[in-house]
Amino acid sequence: MNGDILLMLSCLCGSNKNYTECCGIYINDQVKPETPEKLMRSRYTAYTQANIDYIFRTMKAPALNHFNAESAKQWAETVQWLGLEIIRSTIDKTKGYVEFIAHFSVHGKNDTIHEISEFHQLNEQWYYVDGKHEQAKPYVKVKIGRNDPFDFDIDRNN
Repeated sequence: MNGDILLMLSCLCGSNKNYTECCGIYINDQVKPETPEKLMRSRYTAYTQANIDYIFRTMKAPALNHFNAESAKQWAETVQWLGLEIIRSTIDKTKGYVEFIAHFSVHGKNDTIHEISEFHQLNEQWYYVDGKHEQAKPYVKVKIGRNDPFDFDIDRNN
């Protein structure tokens, strides 16, 4: 791809920055991501490129223990990535967490990955070490009759 065109492309991580000034500097090994969130965003962008080498380089055990690069590459190549939402990001010295929702489509069916990812900093470099998938909370329909008492609270956030 022409370098001038690449400079103008928005980064797919959702940062609203140009790729070469955002995730491109991490994926191309110009600098290391300074925070778990920047690493998370660059890993998402690497998945959109099926750049499994970068994914592999930015992982440590236990996540690395069962990682299959060939399978990950095949999966990433079948996915149409639709966007990344960062829900929250926290850092406590050398440990960080990023909750995100990655939107994608496979064979025309939209889906999401909702995960709380754990990152550790080793030798001044952040690595993805584990992730806990969050399940979508089921929608519960409550039918209330016209004359029924309404004496309970609905917590719409849970």
